[in-house]
Amino acid sequence: MFRCVAYTDAMKEQWDKFAWSKGTVFHTIAFRHILTGTFGYSCIYQAIVDMDDRVRAIMPLVTGRNLGLKKVGVSLPFVNYMDICADSEEALHYAIDSIPELKSRHGLGYIELRLKEQTLDGSGWNVQDHNYTFELSLADEEDRVLALSSGSNRNHVRKVYKNDWFGVSFDPGHLDDFYNVYVRRMKQLGSPSPDISFFRKFFEFLPDHTHLLTVLDKQSGAVVGGMLLLTSPSNSTLYYPYGANLTEYNNKYLNNFMYWEAVRFGIRHGMSRLDLGRSPAGSGTYKYKEQWGAKPEQLRYYVYDGGAGQSGPPDKQSLSLFVELWKKTPDFVTSPVGKRLIKYVFP
Repeated sequence: MFRCVAYTDAMKEQWDKFAWSKGTVFHTIAFRHILTGTFGYSCIYQAIVDMDDRVRAIMPLVTGRNLGLKKVGVSLPFVNYMDICADSEEALHYAIDSIPELKSRHGLGYIELRLKEQTLDGSGWNVQDHNYTFELSLADEEDRVLALSSGSNRNHVRKVYKNDWFGVSFDPGHLDDFYNVYVRRMKQLGSPSPDISFFRKFFEFLPDHTHLLTVLDKQSGAVVGGMLLLTSPSNSTLYYPYGANLTEYNNKYLNNFMYWEAVRFGIRHGMSRLDLGRSPAGSGTYKYKEQWGAKPEQLRYYVYDGGAGQSGPPDKQSLSLFVELWKKTPDFVTSPVGKRLIKYVFP
């Protein structure tokens, strides 16, 4: 009834039509171009087709070397979650059942699927479930959304506007300044950063769905924070996958201003929800997002190694020494090295 076939360019129109109607902005071929063009990953995107060659499910996968230099498959790096896009339970199960053969055919140590709505059963699968994403419901009136927040969060939002400390811009011309803030903050967190070309490619391949929100210090005019936002009309979701701010502005509630401007942007663009991104359970960002009234959604990162005993992606604890060293290493080392290293991290 079904076949699992590798994506070809001849399939692009049908693939994207399926992705935009039943999936997310991350399922599209445009995002594939962003990943391959920036990091040089090999793609083994798979489509489940029926006897009439109609696409019934799509499963984006990229392959590359991880930090242990093992060849692995991930769906998808730089994406917090990506459920398998299918139009029926039968097509979904066929896609999942195709994983062992894909692992063997491509000589992979393991395949990792990052799921939110779906769960997997069966031998050979291991799961990491310490990450959550947060979804904030967006109403058509700002006051209704703000009412979901804690009392202290509402006060902080009102205070930052009362003091008129910041301005907001959606000019993509601020990308270089945003990138400098992003790299600085990632370094403080002990994480390498991709090259700026990664962010530029969003505007190249997804121009109608990519938006740069930057926060400007009204006194100096400098960019002090920002978010790269992606609109996904198929599920009416505004995604916040990448962003950062200068911590010296925390006492002026910069984050509150930035998040609230993202809320306002989502409402203006008719989005039903704002996805605030991934946070480990109990972390500071987890608690901060809860204050907005956003609901935590369990993420499940499934790793299939076929019982071969291959180690999956490292957890945060095993990388703690590396993280601390990265924070202390001079910028002139971490900046160029990070751009090369990030592809092996599969964040």
